[in-house]
Amino acid sequence: MPTTMTGFIVDIEFIWGFQARIIGLSKTSPSFYYPPPTTFLGALSEVIAKDNNIGEDAGKFIINELSRNLLAIGFRPLNCIPIKYEDLSRIIMIRSLDKKIKSPLPTKPYSSFDSPAKGKTILASLDRNPPRIRWFIIFENEEIEIGNNILRSRISKIMLEEDYFWKIHRLGSKESKVSVINVKKLKNTDIQCSEEEYIITNYSFPADSAKHGEEIMRKWENEIYANPFNGNIYTTSSGRIGECGIFSKYYQNGLNYLKIFKVPIIISLLNPPSYSILLSNNWKAYSTQYENKQEVVIGK
Repeated sequence: MPTTMTGFIVDIEFIWGFQARIIGLSKTSPSFYYPPPTTFLGALSEVIAKDNNIGEDAGKFIINELSRNLLAIGFRPLNCIPIKYEDLSRIIMIRSLDKKIKSPLPTKPYSSFDSPAKGKTILASLDRNPPRIRWFIIFENEEIEIGNNILRSRISKIMLEEDYFWKIHRLGSKESKVSVINVKKLKNTDIQCSEEEYIITNYSFPADSAKHGEEIMRKWENEIYANPFNGNIYTTSSGRIGECGIFSKYYQNGLNYLKIFKVPIIISLLNPPSYSILLSNNWKAYSTQYENKQEVVIGK
């Protein structure tokens, strides 16, 4: 177990829900049950970039640095159920040809607008509190050395502190506003690591981490996310700033950049979903005591 390992438990409160649509589909695409792990890493990257005066283009590469140091990440709903739906949204169509704007133009109203169905997820609270989700994340090193040449000229290292997590303000689109209501930083001595044994978790986990698994409390669904452990989440075709190509390798070789996750969905607050798992090779369980309960997340 790394001696510099650190972890964070983060409780996030949603206003209504979020919008994080499935990548690679058409302009009409569904949303996820929950914000994907890479969406959380992206939200954290945005905060780190702002606090270190890093521009948007270079700041996007921070997600790769976080991913390379990631050991485990999981989430679980505390008091809400996800309801996925699609609604029609009027959008402005911007088209240009030979550096000339073709739309939007007042003389061409019908070609200036579109109304695709955009996927959204409402998080419906099961009690009188706003909908809340808890994240449990483990990093191999508390201090992350910057390996990207573009970033290194602007920042040499990232020291992971609670303050960054407190400043997360959205998970998903700009309308997906959230409020962080609690952050707990865990030292190396607060975290126990185990492998090759049965464990019980109520956090989301990679499906291939389970050699054998059994649902104890309902219910669990499968979702396909970009692999948060990939270490090369954000790419451009040549690595230069300003080029189009976020998730470009996803399109080129999707299977290597995708991972199926088991995600928990609450049926009853009295019996939250839980799963018994026999870990596969090279996967580990990280646990800690928090609020008089054991929190267990699965990682590498």
